[in-house]
Amino acid sequence: MPSGGGQGEVVVAALVDAGVSPDSLGVVEAHGTGTGLGDPIEVEGLSRAWRRFTGRSQFCALGSVKSNIGH
Repeated sequence: MPSGGGQGEVVVAALVDAGVSPDSLGVVEAHGTGTGLGDPIEVEGLSRAWRRFTGRSQFCALGSVKSNIGH
């Protein structure tokens, strides 16, 4: 079952593997399912991951082209 915690762990692992700090990012292109289940999980996971690295807020935009125009 998808969860914000699991999503956050995957994002943390990706950031660590890539050697990238969230502080260096200005935008994240998300999957954007356009659903009431998927999108909140994705936002929660990203938020959890960012909080592991920084206390800053409102510095990185979140977008999703797919949920706006489709596959």
